[in-house]
Amino acid sequence: MKKFKFIGLGGAINVAQGGNSCFLKDKDNLFIIDVSEGATKKLLDAHAFDDINNIYIAITHTHCDHVAGLGVLIWYVNAYLNIKPNIIYNDNGYKKHLHELLKVTGVEDKHYEFIHEKDLNLSFSVNMQPTTHAEYLQCFGIMFEDKDGKYYYTGDTNDYKYVRKLSKDDNIKTIYCEVATDTFDVHIKYDDIKDLDKDKLILMHFNTVELCKRVKKDGFKVGTLAK
Repeated sequence: MKKFKFIGLGGAINVAQGGNSCFLKDKDNLFIIDVSEGATKKLLDAHAFDDINNIYIAITHTHCDHVAGLGVLIWYVNAYLNIKPNIIYNDNGYKKHLHELLKVTGVEDKHYEFIHEKDLNLSFSVNMQPTTHAEYLQCFGIMFEDKDGKYYYTGDTNDYKYVRKLSKDDNIKTIYCEVATDTFDVHIKYDDIKDLDKDKLILMHFNTVELCKRVKKDGFKVGTLAK
């Protein structure tokens, strides 16, 4: 599986590194995880829309730093690319939640489609797995699988024990893992996973620029920023 390219590595109010969002291209398909504020311009600058006929979007949860740019992205690709994007779901309650969010922000149903994760036409499978983060929101990590193995994207979570478990699984090739200086009851504290396999983990969603510098100094990889 290709590595995700990031258009931002920051969490919440770490505006210096931009909202944590990423994408990859799969033939003429563009797959996006989360849509932070200003994401459309960053995707344009990264040539993410070049030679694309289909767009698939996975939203891990609806905190504003992960979904604030979704409406603008939907409007843009309809108006300028004549593409109606597909929003991925596997839970009808979450699908309804996303629909209501888009409705109150003025995005009409005709501008996007919902697609179940089992109906994707990609070179890899997608499984949105419930995870613990904020008590009042449905939140998901994402497990991907292709012919070479499995790849996990934590989304926002405080379940460091699951990350530790996956790190010992030989079938898991890569873990994209969020980290913070503390749990704040909703995130993975860096100190709780810093002893794990540095070849398997790619860290992201830093609450401070200093933490990003620290994990690099410790030998961890961070999400690759798109150019």
